[in-house]
Amino acid sequence: MKTADYAPAAAQRVAPFVEADLFAGAILVAQNGVPLLRQGFGLADREWNIAHRPSGKFRVGSLTKQFTATLILQLMERGRLRLDDKVAQHFPDAPAAWADVTLLHLLTHTSGIPSYTSLPHFFAQEARRDRSPREIIALTESMPLDFPPGSAFKYNNGGYVILGHIIERITGQSYEAVLRDNILDPLGLANTGYERVAAIISERVRGYRFSNGKIENAGFLAMSVPHAAGAVYATLDDLLIWQRALVAAKPFSPASAALMFEDHGHGYGFGWGIQEQFGRRQFVHAGGINGFSVVVSLYPDDDLFIAVLANIQAAPVQKIARDLAALFFGAEDEAPALVLDAALLADYVGTYRLKSGRPLQVTQDGARLFAETGDYGRQELRAIDDQTFAGRLVDWQLRFAADGVEQAQGVIFVRDGTETKGVRED
Repeated sequence: MKTADYAPAAAQRVAPFVEADLFAGAILVAQNGVPLLRQGFGLADREWNIAHRPSGKFRVGSLTKQFTATLILQLMERGRLRLDDKVAQHFPDAPAAWADVTLLHLLTHTSGIPSYTSLPHFFAQEARRDRSPREIIALTESMPLDFPPGSAFKYNNGGYVILGHIIERITGQSYEAVLRDNILDPLGLANTGYERVAAIISERVRGYRFSNGKIENAGFLAMSVPHAAGAVYATLDDLLIWQRALVAAKPFSPASAALMFEDHGHGYGFGWGIQEQFGRRQFVHAGGINGFSVVVSLYPDDDLFIAVLANIQAAPVQKIARDLAALFFGAEDEAPALVLDAALLADYVGTYRLKSGRPLQVTQDGARLFAETGDYGRQELRAIDDQTFAGRLVDWQLRFAADGVEQAQGVIFVRDGTETKGVRED
C-alpha cells in the first residue's frame, strides 16, 4: 500500500472498534521514524465530552519495564552490578528461598517469585493504599517459589518492583529521580514521567473500564503500587522517540541493546516480547493498568513501529495493532494468526472449575497459551482476539472474563457448540 493511502485506510479499520465503544484512545503508526498515522479516536474525557488528541498522556503500565530494564543495564555498564548477581547481593533482606534468584531471572520473569498483583482481590482491596517498594516486596516474600529459578516463565510484576528497589538502593535516589536523570532528560522525553496521582499533569487522559456492559470510571490506584513495574505515563510521540533511541542504543551501549532484544528463553527479552508475526521479527509489549490498555509493536527489519493506547481497560489493543500491521504489509488475505504479548496472557493463567465440575488448567510459555482438561491433554491455543482463543488441534474455544488489570476471574469454555462457564479456583 502506498504510504499516502495508509492513514485513511487505517482509520477506517479502527472505526468499527470506536463505533462499538470497544476502543477510545490514540494510535501511531510510523516507518523509519516518520508517522503514517497519528490520530486520536473517541473521547479522552467522557464527562466533559473532550475528544482524544495525539498529544494526550496515557498510563502505559508494563511498558515501564523497558525503562527499568534500561536503568539496570546502565548500572551494569557502570560496574555497579552484574546480571548474574544474586538478588541478595543488592537486597540483604531477601529471604533464604531467593538464594539462587539472579537479576537476570527478575528481568526475564523466570525467578519463580510470586507476583503481588496475582494475590486474590489485590486490586479491589489493597491497591488503593500507598506503599513503599519494600512494603510491596513484603507482600509475597514469605511465600514459597512457584518453581526453581530459571526453570520456567511466569510473568511477574513483583520482580520488576524488586529491580526498582535495587536501583534505589544502589543509587541512593528514588526510582523517579533516577529515571528522570538517566533516561527522560537525556533523551528529551519531556512528556513522559512517573505518575503521581496528586500531580497536575497537562493533557492527562482519564481512564475507564467496562462494568456490566457499561463504561464507568476506572477504580482508584495508588501509583506507588505499580512502581518500577508500571507507574510511567507517556505520549505517542515520546514512545516513538523512546523506541528509536533503544534501537539506536542511545541510552546504553550496542551490547546492552542486543541483550534487551535477545530472546532469553520463552520468547522474552528485557521488557520486550521477542516474537515473529507475518514471517517477520516482532518486538512487542502490552500494558494493562487501571483505566488503560496499551501495546507497542516494532517490526525491526521493516522499521515499522505501532503504538495503540486506549483509555479503556481490556480494550482490544493487540487486535487493532495486528490489523494495522496486516494492512501495512498487505497480509490480510493470509488470515495471519494474532500473536499476543506475554504480559496479557499472564492474566489468563490458572485453574478454572467448570460448571460440570471438571477443572480447566490454563498455562503459559512466553507468548504461547495452553489449556488442559480431564479428558484432553495439554493443547495449545491460538488467539482470535485479545480475550478469545481457539484450540489448534481440538474444537475448543475459550473466552476469558478479564478487565485488563486483575487476573481473569472466569472463562466460557465452548466445545462442540456447547458453552460451559468456569470460575477461577486458585
